[in-house]
Amino acid sequence: MVYGAGALGSFVGGMLSRQHMVTLVGRREHMTAVRRRGLHISGTTELVVHPAAATMLPDRGADLVILTVKAYDTVGAARDIHASCDAPVLSLQNGLDNERTLSEIHGKRRVIGGVTSHGIRYIGPGRIAHTGLGDTVIGELDGTMSERVEAIAQALSDCGIATATTGAIWRELWRKAIVNAAINPVTALLRCPNGFLLENEGTRRLMRDVCDEGIAVATACNIDVGSVFEQAELVVRRTASNHSSMLQSIQRGRPTEIEHINGVIVSCGEKHGVATPVNETLTRLVRALEKEAAVAPEGIGQGNAAEDR
Repeated sequence: MVYGAGALGSFVGGMLSRQHMVTLVGRREHMTAVRRRGLHISGTTELVVHPAAATMLPDRGADLVILTVKAYDTVGAARDIHASCDAPVLSLQNGLDNERTLSEIHGKRRVIGGVTSHGIRYIGPGRIAHTGLGDTVIGELDGTMSERVEAIAQALSDCGIATATTGAIWRELWRKAIVNAAINPVTALLRCPNGFLLENEGTRRLMRDVCDEGIAVATACNIDVGSVFEQAELVVRRTASNHSSMLQSIQRGRPTEIEHINGVIVSCGEKHGVATPVNETLTRLVRALEKEAAVAPEGIGQGNAAEDR
């Protein structure tokens, strides 16, 4: 089951449905279109699939819940899942605090961390575009290499989403968050596709500054993320035509995940005495942009599950 079947969730669930029974849980208009006409994936992947689709968590259990809701909906989604089933929960969300939030509600043993950098865009009800290839990595939060993680990675890979496993998922979560921090708010503020960021020196240097601050904060938190700017460049090149999830949220008048990406870097920096002026400035600017949009998210069930990624 995929809870939060917007752009990314629909892609992951749609690909898995080629070999497995999958239920997408998302917004009514999108789910209705999937039920009636199937899920149409275009772009890098061309495919029409017919997974089950619902607007609320089904009563029956699941072998696995893949969570792709926006970070600000994690608490509500976790409570929904906790009341519905006891399956493992794999988070493929943006942000640095989702796994801890899920662990507080479900217990750390039930939660699996994950990152993916595929570029996916929501086109309209029943239709998404795969705008760029990316890497996917999953792992246990305690660093062990488990059979269930290997099995999930194999299932994703067999269905066309090449997935690696790691014993250092927190490192990957930090790396992903720093990359997102360097791309998402800048594209949202400039209203530009990802590729624009590498087309002039000013935005490229801004990306590097964000990455440098993120690395410093991660180091203070005892997380060795290595060099991140090169990874951010690679993601931009692979998804050059994509509109970031944060830009998509602004375009649709919805809240962003700024507090869970750049905002967490800022708060962790304050806790450890690491200055993060660039991340703090971007956070404040996106907050202002959100107020300009000023539209509350539309919920499904008890949570707000079907956002774009």
